[in-house]
Formats: sequence, structure tokens, C-alpha cells
Amino acid sequence: MNFNDFLKNKKHKRIIETCLFIFLFCVIFSRVYLETAIFAKRSFFSYFVATHHCTWFTFVFFYFALCARYILGLKPEKIPYLALFSPVIYIPLIHAWISGSKIKLQYIRGDFSKALFDILTLYKFSEQDSVFFFEMLALLVIFAVLSYIVSRSVLRTILNIIVGFYGSMFLAGLQLFGVAPRTKAYFPLHTVFRNHILLSLIYFTAVILAFTICFFPEIKELVKRDFKPLGTALIPGILIPPVMFNFLEKSLNNIADVILLAVTCTTTLFSLIFLQKETNLPGGRFFPFVFSVFPLVLILGIIFRDKVFV
Repeated sequence: MNFNDFLKNKKHKRIIETCLFIFLFCVIFSRVYLETAIFAKRSFFSYFVATHHCTWFTFVFFYFALCARYILGLKPEKIPYLALFSPVIYIPLIHAWISGSKIKLQYIRGDFSKALFDILTLYKFSEQDSVFFFEMLALLVIFAVLSYIVSRSVLRTILNIIVGFYGSMFLAGLQLFGVAPRTKAYFPLHTVFRNHILLSLIYFTAVILAFTICFFPEIKELVKRDFKPLGTALIPGILIPPVMFNFLEKSLNNIADVILLAVTCTTTLFSLIFLQKETNLPGGRFFPFVFSVFPLVLILGIIFRDKVFV
């Protein structure tokens, strides 16, 4: 049996897709741990630092994936194989290891014209983030080569570099959101959450949005299949956050907090519904499982943060 025949078996195909995504998450988590605990100037690895940075990398992956699908025409069943290129994010760690230097992860902030210059020059002349130049350069080369291999079109390749590569640097590289008033973010938010908790919720919401757009045709079919239970789950998904904060004896009076928690709770309930049957998503039930468990990680962390996650 050759590899193509092996893939024709739906069960085998699902196993390979699941293994590829598990590999992706292992690469992401190991990058986050090594960067914040081993190669950082001062170790700051923690519960919500991990959730914040892991959701950040996951959002970037699915943003790349949706661009590959809709700009380059990559078939959805090929998207899991993009995970094979994820080890490129180890480049700053390798550079730090060889040079003996330490890494300080930081968003682009400050004057917009300077931020634009740093993005266009791949951080080469940035005082804080020049260490990421080689990673960005390698990503750009890989991005351009793969874009052309997939599309066989110079125009689509250029469009994907602009929208996909540089678009991700704007969406994920700029410090768009932060906790007011002590933040240098472009959009300060008044919130009851600490910075890493807020950004974990924001980037988890971004992951859900990017994933939904990327696999919109498949999710549309799932929504049609489970329309009634999904509609029923929507109400508790919206009502749980205020009840949860009332239980914690804290006020939830900011619209951003309400929306972010509602998305998190609703995602859990929707994913549990999708998990009951086989899906047409890559990996089958893998992502319904992930999206039902990870929000609980965030919610439990929020509930017990003052007692456990200090």
C-alpha cells in the first residue's frame, strides 16, 4: 500500500491530520516555554503567559492558513501539512543559543510610522526586536516560495505576501490592545483582567475567528446539522459570564470583558455539541475537543488565579 492509498482511508487520514496538529501545538508550547523560561533575560513563564503566547502563535498559524486557502487556493485537506513548517519559529532560540544572548519578547509599539518601518524592514533596525530579523527573513522566503508552489501565480504570491505575511505582522506584531491606563497599546481597554489574561482571551477569540473563516464551508455544514442544539447553547453561553463574576463577587461592567468571556463560554458549549458526532474538519473531532477544553483552562485560571496562579 503506497502513501496515497493509505490516505484514501478516512481513518488513516484523520490520524495523520491529528498528529500534524499535535506536532504544531508541541512546537508552539516548546517555543513559548524556552523563550520565556530559558532564553529570557528574566524568566517570566507562568500559566497565563503560556496561554497568551500559545494563542498568539496559533492565531498566526490559522491566519496564514486562511490566506493560503482563499488567496492561493490551497485545498483544506492540505492545511494540516503547514504544521510541518512550524519549527521555523525556533530560529530566534537557535540564534540566542549560538550567540549566548537573551531574548526579550515584545510587541511593536510607539509611533505608527516607526512601527511601519520596523515591519517593512523585518525588525532589522529595531532596538528591541532585531533578534527576530532572521526568523522573519526565513519566514518571508518560505512564505514566498510556498505561495508560488501552491498557486503557480506571481500575482497571487505577491498578494499573499502583502495580505498574509505583512498582514499578520500588523495584526499580531503591533500591540493593539492592553489594560488601561498603564499600557502603551494603541487601543487601551478598561477591564477587570490583568494583561496576560486579557490578551489570552483576545487571542483565543482571534483564533476562533481565524479558524472559522479558514474552515467556513465545513463549519457552515456543521451549523446546519446541529442548528437547534447550537441555538439552545447560545443563551447559557451569553449568560454564564455575568453569573460567574457574580459568584466571584466582582463586577463585569465592561463590554469588552462581557464579549470576550461570552465568546469563550459559547465556544466551549458549541464545541461540546460538535464533539458528539464526527465532523468534516481536519482531524475530525480533534478541534471540537481542543476548543471545548482550552476555554475551560482559561475560565478555571480566571476563577482560581488569586488562589493558585499568582
